Amino acid sequence: MFTNIKTQYHGAKSSMILLTLNFSFFLLGTSTQALAQFRPPTTIRTPGGNVTLPGLYTPPLYSFNSEPISSRYKFYIVLKNDSTVVAKTKIKLRTATAPSEISWREKGKKYTVTPDQTKEIYRIDYWNKKIKGIPQDSCWLFLVDTVSHEKRIRRYSMTADINQPAISHFKMEKAKEILPLKKETLEPYVEGNEKAKKLLSKNKLLKAIEELNLQN
Repeated sequence: MFTNIKTQYHGAKSSMILLTLNFSFFLLGTSTQALAQFRPPTTIRTPGGNVTLPGLYTPPLYSFNSEPISSRYKFYIVLKNDSTVVAKTKIKLRTATAPSEISWREKGKKYTVTPDQTKEIYRIDYWNKKIKGIPQDSCWLFLVDTVSHEKRIRRYSMTADINQPAISHFKMEKAKEILPLKKETLEPYVEGNEKAKKLLSKNKLLKAIEELNLQN
């Protein structure tokens, strides 16, 4: 009898641990304010074959030649005529040869729009916060640095996944233009900062931006 009680106790304890772990993973998966940026290993298709990306703890730099990846959300799509369409869908991201687009179905008919046909798209997160995408350069851009507004350089993602952004663009403080995050577009801004210049020479663009944001 004591053996059965001991077995039941350990079984209940194991179930409680498993339940706690599952709940913890759920919180990590649903949080849009995660302190550590994380993306699990992902296999994507490219013209040269399948490529497996390692797990990341920092925002990845979006490659315009990679297979588009985006999460599905309930998007509010504001068209140029001020009408708004609500659809649970995902963004088909811009590639080197085609703009981003978003599609939805209504009464059995499929509709597709590109950034130039919209004023904005947005979703509402778990904290009732508006995550807005502005049409820019054949894609929608979502501001990543929504907390640290004091940053000199703002970073933008081509996805609405703010806790796991795909950084693709940047904007200098007080500048009006948002630029694609590429070595040649960032190069003029690292002059005078040797550490940032060295990071850029190694193609570490996001690290170079971090260094530039540290300078006074």
